[in-house]
Amino acid sequence: MSLAALPGAAIVLWGSPTSMRRRFALVFNATAGLAVPRLLDGVLSELRGKRADVFQVPARSAEEAAERVSDLANSGHCDAVIAAGGDGTFRAVATGAAGTAMPVGVIPIGTGNVLANEIGLRRRATHVADVLLSGEEVDVRGGLVNGAPFFLMLGAGFDARVISRLNYRAKRALGRGAYVYPVLKTLAEEPRRFDVEIDGRRFDASWTIFSFASRYASVFELTPDAGVGRDRLMAVVMEAGTRLATAANLLSLAFGWLAHPSTRPAGVHVLPVGVARVGRLTTAPLEIDGDEAGLSPVEVRSEGKRVRLIVPPRYVADLTNRHANRLAYES
Repeated sequence: MSLAALPGAAIVLWGSPTSMRRRFALVFNATAGLAVPRLLDGVLSELRGKRADVFQVPARSAEEAAERVSDLANSGHCDAVIAAGGDGTFRAVATGAAGTAMPVGVIPIGTGNVLANEIGLRRRATHVADVLLSGEEVDVRGGLVNGAPFFLMLGAGFDARVISRLNYRAKRALGRGAYVYPVLKTLAEEPRRFDVEIDGRRFDASWTIFSFASRYASVFELTPDAGVGRDRLMAVVMEAGTRLATAANLLSLAFGWLAHPSTRPAGVHVLPVGVARVGRLTTAPLEIDGDEAGLSPVEVRSEGKRVRLIVPPRYVADLTNRHANRLAYES
C-alpha cells in the first residue's frame, strides 16, 4: 500500500499498475435493461480475451445488489466486483462493498454516469477493460443520509423537483435532452425555501447540493474542492427566492461561475460539511445521484464507510494536483 498525504486529506492507493485482476463479478440491474449494450459486450470480450473470468450477478433492487456484493466480499470468490450501469447501480454495489477489501470497478452504461466522468473513465471498451484489469485502487469515503450510504451527490429542493417530473423513458431515449422540459417547468414556479443547517450555520435555501464529486451532471463544474477520493463532502447552498435568481444560479452553474468565489452569485454559499440537517421545519424533496429519494427531514454526515474504487492511473495524478490547489470555498 502507498500513501500520498497532503494538507487537508489523504489519497490512499491500494493497488499497483502491475497487479492484474482476473476474477470479476458483474452486477447489473436485472429490471432496467442496458442503455449501451455495445460497450458492455466490448468490455466483456476484452476481459475474456485477456483470460479474465467474469460471472454475472443480476439484482432486481438496490438492496439485493448490496446484499449480494456483501456476500461476495466475504466469500473471496473474486478479485473485484463491477458495477455495470449508472450512478445508482454504483451506489448499490458500493454500499455492499464499503468497509471491505473488495475493489469496485465501473462499466458506465447507464443514462447517468457522473462517476465515470469524474474519474476520467473513457467509454472505450479497451480502456475500460484495461482499467478493470490493472487500474489503481483509490480509497473513497462515502457519506450518510439518515444512516444510509451515498458516495456521489445528494440534492434537496430545485433539482429534486426537476427529477420528480422526469420521464424515464424519455431519459433513455434522449439522454440529457429529457431534462429540458422538467427544468423549464420547475423554473416557471416560484422557488420553495426550506431550512438547512450545516455544522451549526443556518440557511434558508431553495436548492442545496451535497457532493463528493467536483462536477454536477457530469459536465458542469460545481466546486473544485470536492473530488471522489478527496474525503471532502462539500455543500453548495443557494438561497434564491425568485425565479430570476434561480435562473441566474443555473446559468452560473452552466458557465462555471458558481465554482469560483470571484464569479459566484450573491446568495450562493460553498462550504465543507461535517454534519448537516435539511428540511426539519419545512419539507423539501430529495434526490440521490439522479434518483428520487423521498422527502426531508434528513441528517447528512460526511463520515461514512470507505470503498476501494478502481480508477485510471491519470486520475490519481489529478487528485494529487487538486490537493495542491488553493481552496475555493468560503470560511
